[in-house]
This record gives sequence, C-alpha cells and structure tokens, in this order.
Amino acid sequence: MTEQLIKEIKNIQKCLINKEMTGEDWEEKMEAVRKLEDVSTYLKDALGRGIEF
Repeated sequence: MTEQLIKEIKNIQKCLINKEMTGEDWEEKMEAVRKLEDVSTYLKDALGRGIEF
C-alpha cells in the first residue's frame, strides 16, 4: 500500500508541474509540489523501517 501511495504522489506532482501557471499561482503550486515531496520522503523512510500504510 505504501508503495502505491508514493506512486500516486509522484503522479500528482507531475500533473501539477505540467500545469502552466504564473505569478502567485505558480509559487503556490511549487509549494504544494515541495510538500508532496516531503510526504513521499516520509513514506519512503517509513517503508525502509518496515512501517506500512
């Protein structure tokens, strides 16, 4: 399940990055992408410790 969550997060990131935005919207989009990367990293770390979600 955790691996599937990581794949879904990566897919969402790609969708956000491919969406053209400018100005403040772009900054908000990139903040969301960074936060999703943090979640992905957390899940990878948890998976490495044997924790499944």
